[in-house]
Formats: sequence, structure tokens, C-alpha cells
Amino acid sequence: MTARKMAVGFLMIAAFCFGFDLYHFAHHLHHDSSLLGLPGVSFKLVWKGALVSLTAALLLTLLTRRIFAALLGAGILLVAWQPLGNAAMTYESCERARDYLKERGIARDAKENFFGQLKITPPRSSFPPEMDKVTWWGAFKPFEFWESPEFQAVWINPQGGIVERQTFRGGPCALAKTTLRVSQFPRGMLEPGMWRVIVSCQDVVIDNHPFAVIGQTQAGPDAGDGQGVMIWADDVK
Repeated sequence: MTARKMAVGFLMIAAFCFGFDLYHFAHHLHHDSSLLGLPGVSFKLVWKGALVSLTAALLLTLLTRRIFAALLGAGILLVAWQPLGNAAMTYESCERARDYLKERGIARDAKENFFGQLKITPPRSSFPPEMDKVTWWGAFKPFEFWESPEFQAVWINPQGGIVERQTFRGGPCALAKTTLRVSQFPRGMLEPGMWRVIVSCQDVVIDNHPFAVIGQTQAGPDAGDGQGVMIWADDVK
């Protein structure tokens, strides 16, 4: 395979990827026009369109055998790609993350598709002690429109003790999540009672979310009849 054919193949793949990325960006703008008002979004839209146009122009130039012009354009593309992308990502901070949070909850798991549509795996809010994992999830304005900050999560047991600290970032679209694995606990079970997860971004609290673990306590000399009583209220805002 000649170098020219390899370059043509590379540019075809790049044009497809840039075009797909632009389509994804435009799809979110079509469904939520308020995103266009966020700082840097207009610039980023123009930048993404320019990448698609420049890649297509390079491909056409190479196909017409104007090799030196194509190489010059490719150099400009590589130099401009990363700095321009970063310029559009420096406007927002953790102080904005709470405002951009649209939905949040506790469930076994949460996933999103390419268009940011969520699929939540039950149960939600309350769990049996033998649950394998518990996930905090938050649906934000798509991260590519502002930034993907680092979040921190603190999981607190019914006695008020911290059982785990985690750091995590948002996914490729709008979902950010963090998961508490139950296998680390004694007997691989959650202690019945009211738990809590506090999600923050630096010193900004994003969510302070309680959830219930409902079930019988372990049998013991002071366990009485072994029945636990749980009163559950919906999310505390």
C-alpha cells in the first residue's frame, strides 16, 4: 500500500469521526437550545464544523494529487486540534456543576446510550442487605458542552462512619456515576439502616443523598425477634 493510499484512508476515517462528533453535538443542541448559551459552546460548534470542513478539503486535495498542499493542511489540522479544543473547555468550574445537574438518584446501576438517554437498573432508593452494588448517578448537561470535572463521593453507613471515598468523572455524554461494591463488607452484605452518599466537586456539594437498606439484622443474643423497622422518605433536597 502506497503512502498516498494510507493517507487517504486515514483522512476518510478522520472525516467520519469528526462528522459523527459534530452530529452528536448538533443533536444535543437540537433537543436543548439553551446549551448554545453556555460559555464557549458557539466557539466549539464552529471549531467542530471547521475540523470537518478542513478534513474533507484535505481529502479532496489528496485525491487530486496535490500532495504538498495536503501535507501543509494536515500540519495545520494537527496543530490546531488540541489547543482549540481546550480553549472551549476552560470556562466552567465546580461551581457550575450543581446548576447543570438535571436528575440524580440511587440505583443498582445506571447506563446511557449515545444520545444521553438513561437506563436505570432497579432497585432504586432502598435495597436488600445482600445487594451486590449500589450506584449514585447524576444526569448533567452534556459534559462536552462545558467540561468534565472530577467529582468526589463519600459513602456513609448508618452509624455515620465513612466506609469509602471515591473520585470519578462524567461519562462520554451526560451521565456521571460512582458505585459502592458490597463484596468488600463483612459477609458481603450491607448493614440495614439509613445510608448516605455525599457527592461534591472540590468544596461544592453536588448532592447529599440518603438511601435505605431494609432487611433483618444478624441474629445474636441481643437481637430480640430479629425484625428491623425502616421508615423511608424520598430524596432530601
